Amino acid sequence: MIDGQVARRALAAWVLAAAAGAGCRAPRASPVTGPAASNEVLTCTSGENMSSDEITIQETTQPAISGHLVGVSNIWERSLPDGQGVVASRLSATVTIRDVASQQTRVERVFAGSVLSLGADQYCVVRVEPGKSAPGAITVRKLG
Repeated sequence: MIDGQVARRALAAWVLAAAAGAGCRAPRASPVTGPAASNEVLTCTSGENMSSDEITIQETTQPAISGHLVGVSNIWERSLPDGQGVVASRLSATVTIRDVASQQTRVERVFAGSVLSLGADQYCVVRVEPGKSAPGAITVRKLG
């Protein structure tokens, strides 16, 4: 019998590959630009200029946000640095971002407080929720 979490992860990987639209080819990672290129992690706090609209992105889905397809997978604890470089175990997610216009794909690891750049827009990751009997999810809120 296949473990439900393993099956969900396999399905999520299949969905992301199918969404890449190139048959069996894996999506190509785009060159990393901006803060990620210098290994700097951008973080946000609740006091920053955030709108009240939250967007929840579940594993196995790929909504279009700010001209990008955003997929979430692999939610678990990882040792990751925050904006000040402090490394700690954090509940995090792998986010696959595909720019609809350029067809370039990149992968980021995010946790609550991370800033996710989608084109000219930035989003604060406000929650990372592991799946229990359903897929996990992240919730983001637009900055600005």
